[in-house]
Amino acid sequence: MNRLAKRIVTSLSATLLSLVVLAVAIEIWTRATWNEHKGTPGFFLSDPARIQRLSPGYRGWFGGVPVTINRLGLRDDREYVLDKSPRTFRILVLGDSVTFGDGSVNEHTYPFLLEQKLKAWRSDVDWQVWNAGVPGYNTSQELAHLLDEGPRFQPDLVIVGFFENDFVGNYKVEPPGVAARARSAVLSFLYRHVSSTELYKRLYLQLAWRMSGDNSYRQRLVHVAAEEHLIAKLEQVADLEEQQLTAYTTLPDEAVAAIDCPHTPPLDANVLEAIQHETGWADWLDAVHRFQQLHRDGVYSIMFFASVVPRECNDSDVFFDGGSSALNRFYMKYLGDGTPAVSVYDAFLRVRPSQMPFASGHAIGNANALKADVLFEYLRDRVLAQSPRLR
Repeated sequence: MNRLAKRIVTSLSATLLSLVVLAVAIEIWTRATWNEHKGTPGFFLSDPARIQRLSPGYRGWFGGVPVTINRLGLRDDREYVLDKSPRTFRILVLGDSVTFGDGSVNEHTYPFLLEQKLKAWRSDVDWQVWNAGVPGYNTSQELAHLLDEGPRFQPDLVIVGFFENDFVGNYKVEPPGVAARARSAVLSFLYRHVSSTELYKRLYLQLAWRMSGDNSYRQRLVHVAAEEHLIAKLEQVADLEEQQLTAYTTLPDEAVAAIDCPHTPPLDANVLEAIQHETGWADWLDAVHRFQQLHRDGVYSIMFFASVVPRECNDSDVFFDGGSSALNRFYMKYLGDGTPAVSVYDAFLRVRPSQMPFASGHAIGNANALKADVLFEYLRDRVLAQSPRLR
């Protein structure tokens, strides 16, 4: 080996050793400074089709609240058998962090509250509402989730939760290859055993975000509903007064019609166009259409549930339009094309933001209760009334 080759080998060896030492130091620092209320390591596992999934059997914290993931990968303290009795009506709720209940105690997530309402309505039915929400999911991942788990879960109804950032990062859902499965196995090992994996993931996502460019739609999603206040003291999130379900004011029709908020700027007039130029828009449409095709073919009974909330007025304690109704109609045009679909939009126009904590993002307390009310009434009157299983 000549002198130049020796120098290259020595330099590469020194660089590799330095990186290993740095990685060990980062791991030690991460473990020493870890705030378990942000999420105990091992919450996520890698998945070759869905990118990531929840770790079955996980018990820890996520978003400042205690979280249990049962052996089926659902957010639930209860375990279930897959076999159904003649009385069982199983509802699988797919979605992202809004459905999962990021920052919400489990008993006040909207899927859990929906189950309680169904039981009070028809106690003769064994209602099982399974919360399959996964923080960070988009519509493509939710489709992949159903294709993976639907055959063994055998849901009688699938509710696909929709939130405004579900347009971002969609992809063509296809069976994963050997390379994807191998990569997923390695990443799952790292998620389980290397605490600093989440740090590297956040750094990667921030870099990807900065390099991807920006537009008016993305900027609206950077900070959802002023959640800096919610997570300022993570150890107190589970005990926040706003977690409780309390009485709230419902505005009459004439009060809703009289709402005016002239000093709060409206949404960007180009926001609908920006959405359709979003990377992954075509793949989002494809995922929605594939859900709808599954519904038309009778493979699954599917409906969409949109958590689209009006704008909050800066001048008074009301929600108002400000261009948000056009967004809601835009979403519902696609989600309701061949599948039942309902939005919370109109219900939130009739309540006060001060009584609906973090309604525009990771809702807690009353905001989730109102979502459960809207969903229950729609199911009772429009969907379940037509089900032969409940006659």
